[in-house]
Amino acid sequence: MSNTQTIVTTTTGSQVSFTEIKQIQNELSSELNDLKEYVKLKDSEIERLNQEISNLQTLVQIESLKTELANLKMLASQRKTKRK
Repeated sequence: MSNTQTIVTTTTGSQVSFTEIKQIQNELSSELNDLKEYVKLKDSEIERLNQEISNLQTLVQIESLKTELANLKMLASQRKTKRK
C-alpha cells in the first residue's frame, strides 16, 4: 500500500494526488491574497480620489461665495452712489 493518497475526479476520471491538490490550493490561496491586496490598494485609491473630489467641491463653493460676496459689495456700492 502506498503512502500517496489519490482522488479520482468525477468529471474526467483522472487521478489527482493529495499533494497536487495541496499545491493547487496553495497557488489559489496566493492568487486570492494578491487579489485582496490589489482590492485594498484600489479601495485606498478610491478613498483618496473621493477626498480630492470633496476638496474640489469645497473650493468651488468657496469661489462661488467669493463671487456672490463681490456682487453684493458692488450692488451695495452702487446703491450708496445713487443715494448721494
